Amino acid sequence: MITDRFAKVRGGQGGTQAFTLIELLVIFALMAMMLSMMGPAFVKVRDKARELQCLNNVRNLGIAHTLYAADHNDQLVPHAVWRPPHNGALVPTVNMTFWPDLLQTYVGDDRLFVCPCMHCDSGRGIGYGMNLQVSGAFLVQSETYAVNSMEIQRPSQTVLFADAAFVTRATMNRPLREWQEDASRPWGCWTLRTPSDSLWHFAPARLMPRHHGRANAAFVDGHAETLTPGQLGYGLPLGHPKNCWDRH
Repeated sequence: MITDRFAKVRGGQGGTQAFTLIELLVIFALMAMMLSMMGPAFVKVRDKARELQCLNNVRNLGIAHTLYAADHNDQLVPHAVWRPPHNGALVPTVNMTFWPDLLQTYVGDDRLFVCPCMHCDSGRGIGYGMNLQVSGAFLVQSETYAVNSMEIQRPSQTVLFADAAFVTRATMNRPLREWQEDASRPWGCWTLRTPSDSLWHFAPARLMPRHHGRANAAFVDGHAETLTPGQLGYGLPLGHPKNCWDRH
């Protein structure tokens, strides 16, 4: 009977009623089951939101670089110049100023250098690397020695910035899907090397497809996309028409 489902609370007023212990346990079990079923959906929504935030960061880096090039005779920002960085630099070094600090005034918000999924220190680390194959050199004397955008034959198909990280020594020689970010480097990574780089094994600063096997990338023409390493032509030889890493 319905009346059997409720019990009066002793000491209560006016016949206050409450669920029995068994009914409470059933309710808690149902709630736990519902939460366990909804958990993966919440994780998926969270990860998608982070991917979109990262894509927005990379898109804004591409726009900032377009503004930079317009002010520098259509030259790409160098990966680094031989000049001490300013106080409070994003990449603190002694004698070199790296591209994040060269673009800093064009970006306007330092948080755009932070991928929400990177494993380094989110308070001071950088999660995006510049493609050394396109920049032409790790270090130049000044901005005047940078690559001119006219040298890039297919700017809409040439990666300039992308999700990047140092890969752990334990995983650097494994297939790309097994690479793990080296969380012991709090400053993150601002360099992007490709297999043709002579320092590929010595300094494993590489593409990092953090977003369920995909990476966000900004191209020389300023647009940004979320693509798999295969779609980016990762691993293809230099000069291949589907290789997005060289100047073609």
